[in-house]
Amino acid sequence: MKPLHILLSLLGLGILGGCKKSGYQTKNGSVYYKDFLMRSADYGSFQALNSVFARDKTGGYYRGIPIDSTDGTSFAALDDHYAKDNATVYFCDNYIDFKLFETTRKDRIDRVVAAHAPSFEIIGSEYAYAKDKIRVYYEGRGFAVADVASFVPLSPQFGKDKRVGYYQQAPILGSNGVFFTMVSRNFAKDKRTVYYCWNTLDIPIGGVTSGVRAIQNALPDSFTAVGMYYATDKNHAFYKDKLISEADPITFAQWGEVNVHYALDSTRIYFQHHRIKGADRQTFSLLTDDYAQDSQTIFYQDHPLPNADQKTFTVLEYGYAKDAGRVYYDRKALATADPASFAMVTNEADRDAADKTHSYAAGLRIERTE
Repeated sequence: MKPLHILLSLLGLGILGGCKKSGYQTKNGSVYYKDFLMRSADYGSFQALNSVFARDKTGGYYRGIPIDSTDGTSFAALDDHYAKDNATVYFCDNYIDFKLFETTRKDRIDRVVAAHAPSFEIIGSEYAYAKDKIRVYYEGRGFAVADVASFVPLSPQFGKDKRVGYYQQAPILGSNGVFFTMVSRNFAKDKRTVYYCWNTLDIPIGGVTSGVRAIQNALPDSFTAVGMYYATDKNHAFYKDKLISEADPITFAQWGEVNVHYALDSTRIYFQHHRIKGADRQTFSLLTDDYAQDSQTIFYQDHPLPNADQKTFTVLEYGYAKDAGRVYYDRKALATADPASFAMVTNEADRDAADKTHSYAAGLRIERTE
């Protein structure tokens, strides 16, 4: 806050200036965070530090909430998440807990365990990384690195120091930190090796929800991402860490921005790392739920549905589809389902579809419930 603003606030004139932009207000002898009256704040010594942190002679604040046992004299904001006083470092966040399907934000104020406050500093504040003389931190959680002094964050997931590269705050064994670079959200490389990296936002591989795999046969010098999971080098095309042996890397591309599991080159169509055999490149088009068609055939992923009737074929929801003669779940025909009466069922926990005779859940017939 500029000195003029401090003076006017101390005089009780209600001129907010920089404080108003930060969300903190001092007026009429009281302190507010937005519309919340901060009853414990000391008006005379109050100072907004940035958009969320503030202090007075009694301690520090995050979004108007007193931070227990802080030293107000030494309390300082490092960015919008980290703050410290002369003895303790804090990580704070205003977040939505998506795991609990909540829609309202919560405030989190945590002490950064074992952090050395005098040497603690932000590195790459865009990504919530910081370090002290002992370790590196991401979102307030410390992790060991080979060389603290040279550590550089590359993204929320990737980082490096002069020795190795890191993914999800863990070292990538065998990587060379000097040459380590992030290629895209899911790919990285060094001088000798290309890596496919995945986390819980990606489709798990073999049930493992986070990890790193070296991509065999990938050439680092020419390796580039051409989609979320697709990449090429001068000789090959890849889906994740899988080689697509038939693909032409020069013309190879992801199907579209949102269709991240389909690709094409000048003559072929691919689902993940599988060529869709028999698909006509010129007439092929995507439907929904991994169904597709060309001028002759309906496909589910890379599998043709040779008996599907194109004229009456309709994709429903949740993997279901039907034509005049059959009902399908994924690529399997449901032998007893009646296509004429088959329809989706909503807002029922025990079934997702039904016909005039049976109910179904995830493609399996169950006893009909009334």
